[in-house]
Amino acid sequence: MKTNDDAEGGLEITEQFLCDVDEDYIPNVGMVFETLEEAGLFYKEYAKRAGFATKKRNTNRSKRSKEAINQLITCNRDGKWTSEVPRVEKTNPTCGAKCPARLFVHVEKNTSRWRISKVVLGHSHPCFPDQC
Repeated sequence: MKTNDDAEGGLEITEQFLCDVDEDYIPNVGMVFETLEEAGLFYKEYAKRAGFATKKRNTNRSKRSKEAINQLITCNRDGKWTSEVPRVEKTNPTCGAKCPARLFVHVEKNTSRWRISKVVLGHSHPCFPDQC
């Protein structure tokens, strides 16, 4: 299932695995938070209810003030990595599942608040809310 609901490319569903979560907890493009920590906690709560874990993938900072200006938070199974453990001995071979699920927030210059500018809700793996 592939859709692009926002004309600016904000909401994308790129894979077949969507998590069943109450609408109040689903992140949407345009949501505003007072701090970066609030935005991160909101996505972390969504992830917990959906059945996946998150990680901070990237934080860009201002060259002058060194304060954060945007942050990318992804599903912890987003990366492609090579394991030193032989394939036959792996206990969890799906850890690096190239999962596209992510949230991108940036600070608004005029208000200093944090706005969600991109959300990808689809996963490349099933989510298990009972196991988090």
